Amino acid sequence: MAEKIISPGVFQIESDQSAYTQGPQVVGAAIVGPTVKGRPMVPTYVTSFSEFQSIFGETFKSASYYYEYFTSLAAKDYFQNGGQTLLVTRIISGSANISTYATAGVAALNANSSVTASFTLETLAWGDQMNNTSSLSAGALASGSVDNVRYEVTNVNTGSGVFTLVIRRGDDNNAQPNILETWANLSLDPQLPNYVARVIGDSKPVYNVANGFVNFTGSFANASQYVRVASVTTPNVDSIDNNGFYNQDHIVVAYLT
Repeated sequence: MAEKIISPGVFQIESDQSAYTQGPQVVGAAIVGPTVKGRPMVPTYVTSFSEFQSIFGETFKSASYYYEYFTSLAAKDYFQNGGQTLLVTRIISGSANISTYATAGVAALNANSSVTASFTLETLAWGDQMNNTSSLSAGALASGSVDNVRYEVTNVNTGSGVFTLVIRRGDDNNAQPNILETWANLSLDPQLPNYVARVIGDSKPVYNVANGFVNFTGSFANASQYVRVASVTTPNVDSIDNNGFYNQDHIVVAYLT
């Protein structure tokens, strides 16, 4: 602990808390049940019903009617009656498809002017409802919904190799985009602090059936609430030369899906 005199009678005392470790999160209740979306078998900490809706959804359509799982009804009542923290675990039936993801590659232009996929995005939530593979119609996706997402690359700077990634709601259109997240000044260089996987995150929880534990893959914690970087197929290594200038061997170009 260090003490510094600021002025007569005024002292600044530094308290070294490096030896203190973060305690466990306090959870008021826990719910296990089916939800509209979200990653199954991974306990998730939420602090409001709006956060629950964002991660797990609320209503779903079956035939001509909308329904709601008891899981979301219980979460809604819990927070409306003063609850503050909730641990939610999504469960699915044995026939549910948990291996399908919404993926998208960002186009890039390399030195020989051929177009390749620079990196691939993967939604954090699991299930077929996250996929929007249909073609564009008047700037909208036929399979787009409130539950899935689409993306857009904007503000491409070919002189510095940076770009902006915009995460949009799946049911919007180009005339009226519904932007969920904006990630600016991204790079394809793994050595830079603005490397796309480092900024957005590439972590993925994997449920181990054998021991019941959740293991995490990837190198960077997820900062996005909707997507992770599944892979970077064409990283722009050593993009800055010894003089501090950008090496234009690999230039990203705008792409929308």
